[in-house]
Amino acid sequence: MIFLTDGGNADKPASADVLRELSAQPVFMQSVGIGKEDFPFLHKLDELPGRVIDNAGFMHVNDLDAIKDAELYDRLLNEFPSWLTTVREQGMI
Repeated sequence: MIFLTDGGNADKPASADVLRELSAQPVFMQSVGIGKEDFPFLHKLDELPGRVIDNAGFMHVNDLDAIKDAELYDRLLNEFPSWLTTVREQGMI
């Protein structure tokens, strides 16, 4: 799942709970913060404790129009291969 945002979350506890719950399932969430904000909560989700496996990634892009497609896809998929290896080792898929 790819989650695109240009601002902060109002539902932080619920978002963290859902991410922890999904960590026992074969679901990977890639968050993309777009714009000048720092996105501290999305950074926190990327390193969130209490998950079965690391099921989240985060990337920041100031301007989507300024990034080349190849770089965008490389950054979007940066953590996905290690997640895929882990879910296979855990027998989730």
